[in-house]
Formats: sequence, C-alpha cells, structure tokens
Amino acid sequence: MALVLGSAHLTDEEFLQAFAACRIANDQFRHADHLRLAWLMLHRAPFDVALSEVRAAIQKFATHHGATQLYHETITIAWMRLLATHHEETFAQFLSKNEERLKQNLLHRFWTPELLASQPAKTHWVAPDLGPLPR
Repeated sequence: MALVLGSAHLTDEEFLQAFAACRIANDQFRHADHLRLAWLMLHRAPFDVALSEVRAAIQKFATHHGATQLYHETITIAWMRLLATHHEETFAQFLSKNEERLKQNLLHRFWTPELLASQPAKTHWVAPDLGPLPR
C-alpha cells in the first residue's frame, strides 16, 4: 500500500507554516507527513537542532489536537536517525526511491514490538533491542 501524504497539495514552505500554526487537521497528518516534516528539518539544520525542532513541533501539534498521548520519543528519534542517513535532493525523490521501505513496521527490524510499544519507549529514548540503527 502506498504512503499517503496528506500535505501533498502544499509546497514545503506552506506545509511547514501550516504545521507550525496547527492548521493541518489531525487526520491529515499521516506517517508520510511525519517523514516530510523530519526530512525538511534535517535539510535545514544540524541533526540535534532538527531533532529538537521536530520534537517540539510534533508535541505542540499533538497538544493542539488533544492527542498528547500519541507522541512517542523513541519513534521520533528513530525516524530522524533513519532519515539522516539519506541524501536524496528532495523529499519527493526520497519517497520515490524508498517508499516500500518506509512503512511504520520498519522499526520492528530494530525493536521488538513489545519494547517499542512500552511506556518507557514512549517517554524516553530506548535503544534498539534487535540491532543497531544504520549510521
């Protein structure tokens, strides 16, 4: 099944502005949109700065939509680290080249589902228990 980008109708700048202002509906911010946010931030700032900005932006968005329980620290860091290993020129190129590998269950190559779903993993970084993330 193809990834659905709820923000496909927006340019990168429009997407970032709409997301920051919480003008994107919760049901329109899907997995691919999370990846787009992370991708764009990684291409605008060093990793630590991008991670901090993505973390804050997603938490703000979740709070705005009354869904704070959905934020997951380990998943956020894991996707940021995975995306940082790619060097395609645009997000569209990245998706085109990698879409089949970008399913949410990709993380189960590195974490058991039980560990990834645990409360400690939701609130803090928990290292993979099946194998290291690529560098």
